Amino acid sequence: MLVEIESFVNWVRRRNPTARTWRDYGYDLAQFVAVVGDCPPAALTFHDVDRFVSQQAAQGYQPATINRRLAAITALYTFLADEDPTLVCPVLPHRHQLRQRQGLPRPVAEADLQRFFAVIPDARDRAMFLLMLRCGLRIAEVAQMRLSDLYLDEAPPRLLVRGKGSKERAVYLSPQVERALRRYLTARPAVACDAVFLSYQHAGLSTTAIHKRLMRYRAAAGVQLTAHRLRHTFANDLVRADVPVTSIQKLLGHAWLDSTQTYVAANDRQVQADFYAASAQWEAGDEHHT
Repeated sequence: MLVEIESFVNWVRRRNPTARTWRDYGYDLAQFVAVVGDCPPAALTFHDVDRFVSQQAAQGYQPATINRRLAAITALYTFLADEDPTLVCPVLPHRHQLRQRQGLPRPVAEADLQRFFAVIPDARDRAMFLLMLRCGLRIAEVAQMRLSDLYLDEAPPRLLVRGKGSKERAVYLSPQVERALRRYLTARPAVACDAVFLSYQHAGLSTTAIHKRLMRYRAAAGVQLTAHRLRHTFANDLVRADVPVTSIQKLLGHAWLDSTQTYVAANDRQVQADFYAASAQWEAGDEHHT
């Protein structure tokens, strides 16, 4: 199976060399082989996947992680089926997929945002984190941004962002973000590298490097936040501004509307209004109890 995995991972890498998807597939499939062994793909059955899921759960992996690894196995078998249509994938979704706890996305409190940005003097870093907060960019989208993706002199100024699955979307800039980005670009070294955000060695920043910068600033500010919670905050602000959910979907780059609906669920004004209207009635009737 190791040979087939190598062919698959190399194929994914050729399709999108700038994304880290091929690395994730390689790691997840290596976890699978460590449990079931290096045997021919056709020899595996759903019992082998049972064993893999059980062992992963016993090691403390979360359902989301296990389901992602099952998706990697399915993707491998889909790839191999092009050469051998008789090959059957041993992953059975109704049997192996684990139910995940659905938590509502949590935005970052305004006071925490103020403390966080107050400790960021670097123009590059301010621009990066404002793109996450005010434009909803994922950390990987910030790392992969190229100078050719910037359309700052057009009306309105915007970016071209490549999200998950290499899907492109237009990202519009608020005046605050545009100012921060232009301030950084004015000071950005004129080097051959096409990455917008450069390391001190004049190479593109990795997602790990950006994450380390965030960890450093949040420790200095004494707040708890993540890059994805900055993105959550952007979505939450759009919902509170009554932006239509279909527009929010496009701005976030969600493939499915269900992903966007979680933000609406966390900010459902009609539900809030119905609750407080009901509570006003029962509290008016319960005044003699207080």
